[in-house]
Amino acid sequence: MSNNINIDNMKTVILDFDGTLNKACTAIKTVKDTLKEMYAMGVTLVLTSKQEQELLENTLDELNLSNYFSMIVSADNAKATGKDNNMVQMVLEHTDSDPSQVLIVGENTEHIELGKKAGIKTCAVKCGDNNSATAGADYVINDIRALLDIV
Repeated sequence: MSNNINIDNMKTVILDFDGTLNKACTAIKTVKDTLKEMYAMGVTLVLTSKQEQELLENTLDELNLSNYFSMIVSADNAKATGKDNNMVQMVLEHTDSDPSQVLIVGENTEHIELGKKAGIKTCAVKCGDNNSATAGADYVINDIRALLDIV
């Protein structure tokens, strides 16, 4: 595991809603401020979720977070493609991102494995005593604000 800071290296950040933004021991104001700052830095933000698209969009609207994301990959996308693993490839194609400049952020091993398989950087968000998600991650953070040091 490396915690070297790579300033201006990550151009696209894939964030999981269902645990990283929604429940990751971080107040929604902190999440909003962090997203706002990354967005202002020119980072392309992509949101993933196992929720249905409409429900997710409504939630983002209620939280005033919609305008920060250039792409949302939801359960509807997985159903349409028939593959959950295709999510990173969809993001790479949609954002025209170089895999070396993409970071996936999640709170469980599924996100880390998905990122490793796609050849992109991975970041595990630790919440409480859950250390299982950190195995193999390129970065491990305790708070969403630490993303600002990575991008």
